[in-house]
Amino acid sequence: MSENQAYGEKTWSKIEFSDLLTARKRDRVIGLTFPESDKALGLEPSILHVLPPGDNVEYSLKNRDFNDGDVRQYLCSVYISGYAEFRAWAGRHDRRKIVVGGYHPTVFPEQFEQYAAKIVRGPCDDLAATLEQPGQIVNGIVTHRNLPRRDLYDLGYNQQIIPDKRPEETVASINTSVGCNIRPPCDFCCTPVMCPKLLARPIEFVERELAQIAAYQPRYCFIRDENFTMQRDWAERIRLIHRYLPETRLYLFASANTLREEGVRTLRENGVYMICLGLEDPTVEYRKNRHLDESVALLKRYGIYSYLSFIVDPTKVIGREAANHFYARLQERFAQLLPEMVCGNFLMPFPGTALWDKYYQYVDEDDYRFYDSKTPFLIRNRVVRDKMRFFMFWNQWKYYTSDLYRERVRRFDTGDTLHRRFVELNAQFSQLYERIWNIRA
Repeated sequence: MSENQAYGEKTWSKIEFSDLLTARKRDRVIGLTFPESDKALGLEPSILHVLPPGDNVEYSLKNRDFNDGDVRQYLCSVYISGYAEFRAWAGRHDRRKIVVGGYHPTVFPEQFEQYAAKIVRGPCDDLAATLEQPGQIVNGIVTHRNLPRRDLYDLGYNQQIIPDKRPEETVASINTSVGCNIRPPCDFCCTPVMCPKLLARPIEFVERELAQIAAYQPRYCFIRDENFTMQRDWAERIRLIHRYLPETRLYLFASANTLREEGVRTLRENGVYMICLGLEDPTVEYRKNRHLDESVALLKRYGIYSYLSFIVDPTKVIGREAANHFYARLQERFAQLLPEMVCGNFLMPFPGTALWDKYYQYVDEDDYRFYDSKTPFLIRNRVVRDKMRFFMFWNQWKYYTSDLYRERVRRFDTGDTLHRRFVELNAQFSQLYERIWNIRA
């Protein structure tokens, strides 16, 4: 009896696999975003700035599993709320083919060492030069040579909740700079973690990207710079943007201390219809907001909408008295400033910020998935948490549906994306509150 007859013949190596998909892609380079892209609300994903040229490059809206044999490289952008999702996905794929970057890998690169061959920290738009660097953890290299791969993404997915915009109207976005020069930085802001100083993109590169965007003829364009008017040559940049997008309504971030009358006039003359300002916590004085009232009045005078974002620290609104005090002050500021749009966000202590040292003991890894600005995860009691979610929404709804807003600001029920979204949220939160209003936490 032969050896094979005695112990069984090993036949696995003789099996021939046949691929029924003759058009299967090979040698793929796939970009992914964690958490998975939300097609109902969002803009062009930042990973498009990193994806290299080539017909074998693609962006996947779904963080599904792939056949490692067909893939050369996975390029993954991971935000803090997508950390758990990324780990689960990476555990099912070849670590040697994974490159990871984004906020969370920048702050905690050591948490990705077992999941990726390369970990990129900070901004990056030249993947080849970045990956040539020795070591597993490398700094991103920015050369301003490669345009974002918008050809791999359908701008029709972009949807912004803003005044006047209809759901069918196209919106695009552009960064003319990254980082912010406010010193000391706002204690809650994670921008300095990703980019410690303001880096303005060369005007020639901005013009190349504008030519790319102009082909889509967007009705709206969001200038995503953290603080657009902090750049020394911002007036030249806004004129350039308006020249390429003359029929496009522009909106952008700025800080009140950078807005003066001549500048506001320039913004209005060059297509800016709304400016986003950080009201932040209305019970706190911020140096950047010393001239907030004057700046908003200037915007009103020149017909530019003001969009005020505010922050709710959940630990400050525990109990009826504390919550009433906070929201009374917020409504008072709304009445004084009369913004066309308001947006509430719960405080999120980001690792690496000054605020982290104050709150880190309340945050564990399981909370990362709640870094969506709409969940008061610092509060452990679920009923209290849900009531806080309701009251933050309700104070915005109260303002939008008030006589004050209708008579002195604008009509709310216009069917734009702002109105539609808040009607949806009202239905959602009304049901939530009906269920919990009389439950003692």
